[in-house]
Amino acid sequence: MYFATSDTGLLHAFDAKSGAPLFSLDLKHWPMFSSPAIAGGTLYIGTHQGRLNAIDLKTQKVARAFETEDSKKNAATYTKSDGTPNYQTAFSDFFYDDMVTGVQKMLSLGGILSAPAVAGNSVYVGSADGNVYALM
Repeated sequence: MYFATSDTGLLHAFDAKSGAPLFSLDLKHWPMFSSPAIAGGTLYIGTHQGRLNAIDLKTQKVARAFETEDSKKNAATYTKSDGTPNYQTAFSDFFYDDMVTGVQKMLSLGGILSAPAVAGNSVYVGSADGNVYALM
């Protein structure tokens, strides 16, 4: 069983029969609202950062990642040098209007909030940048 969290940026794997934890993978605290998709030995999951991570389930590491065009264009503004989100840049205060504006700024990275779909040799995923990407 695999799931990610929106508050810690962790991808968790548990044994479906026993419930025993298998591993957790830190994806740099980027929120994940995407459900994972599995094809073969690879798990695909999107992040708020506009990345689709392909996790090799044997090595339990990111094997490759796809970045949306908006992520490539805006990541330097909203990502710290260690790869974690730069919320201080996006959120000026914690009043409601500031929070809405901050979320809009973070979505300018082309966040992948939907679950990827795997068909044949392709992975399809929608992005907050308005595009649907077909990756082979």
